[in-house]
Amino acid sequence: GKFMNPTDQARKEARRRELKKNKKQRILVRNAVLKGKRPQEIIEELEKIDDMEYNPVTPCPLNQKVMLEKRRKLMDTWDRVFKMYEKEAPDQFEDVKKHWATYQERKADVIRYYESVVAAKDVQIDAIPLPNIATGELG
Repeated sequence: GKFMNPTDQARKEARRRELKKNKKQRILVRNAVLKGKRPQEIIEELEKIDDMEYNPVTPCPLNQKVMLEKRRKLMDTWDRVFKMYEKEAPDQFEDVKKHWATYQERKADVIRYYESVVAAKDVQIDAIPLPNIATGELG
């Protein structure tokens, strides 16, 4: 085996204990920060990103990678807040779930509208069949 100086061994042990203590402190700080976050604010931020990304009139001012990164960070935060409410505040958890469901519906509507507007830009007016007034048939 490798011999280690007792002083170095003690220093290494102290460093390991300090890192363990720091890890606990970081976890406590993270939890405190999560408790300070309001679920509604996170959803509002996600809605802003949706509105920027799925705006058929003006293209997104930010790069696609930037948008994905922002969305990923917000979703990670949301997941942690969601789990925290599930564990620590079950009485408020139902409201949080309702907010999330409402957000998901809104996002689906925004995407649907965006896709329909984009698809409508490609339609040729002359290609739309109109009813023939004389015969009552299409075309």
